[in-house]
Amino acid sequence: MSNLATNVCVFSHKTFIPPTSGHNVTVYNHLIGLKKEGFAVDFFVYSQESSSTKFDGINVHTTTPSKVLNLIFSSRFFNWIMKIGKSVEANLVLSSLDPKLASLSSKKIQDADIVMVEHIWSSFFPILYARLSNKPLVLVDHNAETVLSRQFLKKATSPITKLLLSLRLAYTLFLEKYACEKSDIVVTLSQNDIFSIKTTFRISENKFKIIPPSIDAKKMKADPSIGLKKRKKLGIPNDYLIVGFLGDLTTIPNLTAVKYIINNIAPNVFANLPKTVFLIIGRYKRTVPFQEKANIIFTNEVSDLKPFLSATDVCIAPLTLGSGVKLKVLTYMAFSKPVISTPIGIEGIHAKNDEDVIICSLENFQNEILRLASDKRLRLKIGRKARKLIEDNYDREVVTRRLAMIMSEVKH
Repeated sequence: MSNLATNVCVFSHKTFIPPTSGHNVTVYNHLIGLKKEGFAVDFFVYSQESSSTKFDGINVHTTTPSKVLNLIFSSRFFNWIMKIGKSVEANLVLSSLDPKLASLSSKKIQDADIVMVEHIWSSFFPILYARLSNKPLVLVDHNAETVLSRQFLKKATSPITKLLLSLRLAYTLFLEKYACEKSDIVVTLSQNDIFSIKTTFRISENKFKIIPPSIDAKKMKADPSIGLKKRKKLGIPNDYLIVGFLGDLTTIPNLTAVKYIINNIAPNVFANLPKTVFLIIGRYKRTVPFQEKANIIFTNEVSDLKPFLSATDVCIAPLTLGSGVKLKVLTYMAFSKPVISTPIGIEGIHAKNDEDVIICSLENFQNEILRLASDKRLRLKIGRKARKLIEDNYDREVVTRRLAMIMSEVKH
């Protein structure tokens, strides 16, 4: 495909560097896929400093938020609001209200052939500038955010938390409706998200395209020797079962899942199988309170997932909140790991229960972990099938080529 003259201006509310968490990997795969198909990509995002650099051939432009927004984010009141509202990412959500990034990149927008927005949280002003410049516009709606906001509100208990999450829902309804209506193409990660968005906002299904998250199957592959070295470095004996969870704990769905692992799943597993370690892989803020328990290891953010996931025996996704396709589950499967997931965790992934993955309720997680712990042959069988599913349906080269085709169509 020849797209050497096609310039794409991309906006996101957070960077893809390093490409380790779900959002970051999805954005990175989109951008690197477009680059390989011949597109010239300029990526814009807020950061702690202003710079223009290259990352794997992608032009990355960063700038600091406006002074007003920085003052708000650094205030005690704002941090109290984040704590009460149970949102550790509110600053990223509210960055959509800051016009600075779109204003500074207005010349690039004017020169671009296509403007692409990765997530509604970065959408308002880039979409406004793109429309003023009469540019084709593609929105990648990583989650049906209105669905998520309603889930958060439903689980709220205190009156003040309910009030704050009601305001978040109102804000999300406005922003997602605006972003979807103004875009020429809305890319979602699953059919479920299309159904949720089109029924909520009455948007024609013709505007939607599905591009599931993708995995670099060549890179994301288990290496048993590296896994054994990581076990040794972590001080975990070879006869211990390692249960892995991957996720950015600054997001509510992952944080909720990890609290359930610590308080419910892990104690029940330890009671029956003391030689077990839970490995929690992913970024979290030190201010997040975790009660220290034996045999639960937090790695924080890691630059390379391969050693950690190669070391695991079973991977879990005890998610009760979320929409779209969960990249963590695809990543587990790419590493040939048997996956235990709730229905929400496996949503949008075309996997068969008890063949490619194990799907169960939260209450049955410990039973399924123990079942897999006692049957190595079953672990290997499910892991092999999971890997095959990734190679056939979710490999990055296949998936991102579809995105490049959509971009070419919208340009013309």
